[in-house]
Amino acid sequence: MSHLTHIKTTIENPIVLEKILTEMIASELDGILAGAHLDRNAQIHDPFGNSKLAEFVVRRKQNYQGGYDFGFKLIGDEFEFLTRDGSKRDAQKFMKALLPWYARENAIAALISQGFEIESQIEEDGTVKIIAGKWA
Repeated sequence: MSHLTHIKTTIENPIVLEKILTEMIASELDGILAGAHLDRNAQIHDPFGNSKLAEFVVRRKQNYQGGYDFGFKLIGDEFEFLTRDGSKRDAQKFMKALLPWYARENAIAALISQGFEIESQIEEDGTVKIIAGKWA
């Protein structure tokens, strides 16, 4: 019996995911990721010593309140989010920040791969406007 929480996502692009995780760690995400670092193809552990191999593991600084690691394991074509039971509040805050950030960067990457030039802007109300153009 695993005590890792598994959450299905629609995250498919490992290049964009790695970029976003690196940027989130650099931002420290309101202290949730302070002192964290990113490991690739590493084990993520539950409280009972069981582990799973994940493509990306955000190693968080451990403290008396937890600080459990976050992982992303590729299942089929999509990544599953993994974290230890007991870090629910931090995990929710982390995913709430990651998903729109990933969606924005993934859309930009897809447009660039199709030859579009991008000008993106984050509005004050938090909405994202992406302007793409292609010269013929």
